[in-house]
Amino acid sequence: MQTIGVLGGMFDPIHTGHIRAALAALDNGADRVLLAPCQTPAHRPSAAASAQQRLDMCRLAAQAHPGLEASDIELREETCYAVDTVRLLKRQYPGARICWIVGADKLATLPHWHKAGELFSLCEFWVCPRPGEDAHGSVPGAQLRVLPLPPMQASSGMVISALHAFSDAETLLPHDVARYIAANGLYQPDYAAFLAARGMSESRLAHTLGVRETAVALASWHGACMQRASVAAMLHDLAKPLPLSEMQKIARKYALTLPDDMLQDANLLHGPVAAAIAQHEMNVQDAEILSAIACHTTGKPGMSTLDQVLFIADAIEPNRRDYPGLSEMRALAAHNLKGAVLLSMQRTREYVLSQGHRFCPLTESAMLDLANKEELS
Repeated sequence: MQTIGVLGGMFDPIHTGHIRAALAALDNGADRVLLAPCQTPAHRPSAAASAQQRLDMCRLAAQAHPGLEASDIELREETCYAVDTVRLLKRQYPGARICWIVGADKLATLPHWHKAGELFSLCEFWVCPRPGEDAHGSVPGAQLRVLPLPPMQASSGMVISALHAFSDAETLLPHDVARYIAANGLYQPDYAAFLAARGMSESRLAHTLGVRETAVALASWHGACMQRASVAAMLHDLAKPLPLSEMQKIARKYALTLPDDMLQDANLLHGPVAAAIAQHEMNVQDAEILSAIACHTTGKPGMSTLDQVLFIADAIEPNRRDYPGLSEMRALAAHNLKGAVLLSMQRTREYVLSQGHRFCPLTESAMLDLANKEELS
């Protein structure tokens, strides 16, 4: 007889506590465990992530663990309640033993589930201990089994709090799920809508989203924080639509100490001004994010990994039209971040000098610093 575990829930987002519960079910007799995100209950606020996004995250979490499967069964119109889901599984898997996996905090609610008596006759309940909850209580009519695992400390609330603090929540989220969250801007403000409201064009917004996609991938490969990369990418061109005079006004308002060559060039000035707007008007107080935004136009000596990630992501994002060195930078960025940033600066210097302009001294200093570090690595 096949034993099928069902772990349902909002999975907004799925986290290591869910994975531990599912793996415990596999270790204790389940042949497979379905990770089944549910529809948003009428009595609860809407999920932060869409149903498709929650299902995608379950798929990413499941792919590293044979026996775990993401399932859309709880998102179908005919499965409004657990009893509907179990009926459908019984039809799909005749003779299968269905085990519904619940946290100990849900035991007291089981008698109130829709058509509880019928549900109890169709499936068992495997109980996961939770801190402060009695996992060994009884529910009349229900077959209960307590899974042998320590009480789970993880919760979606803990994960979201960590994400709001620009953390990848490494102990709470599978890496691929954290990357998906960053790449899609989940659990952060709707920066795309904010930028559109400030007058950013569709083409500039497409560029910004491309920078986010690239920056998150680079952060994943090179050990930078993916959530910080995501936010920095979304805000890096915040000041780009402004005329130079308005940028200069903002620079004076927030007392930015900048060399005259930057104050007279919108292509250089929009980075520091965007960082100032993010800090003072959007309450982004994370120093790493602000640094990456501020120096994405010029670089600087001592660039952090996140600084380098945003700098090169801006140069190589997928919407960029081809230009000399682009394909080489893209290939190099995957394995040599400093080398790709240095190459980008070198190509920019060649172009600027060919146009008869003076090259930015701050970028010259950044190039020297990067070249020295490249020699030492």
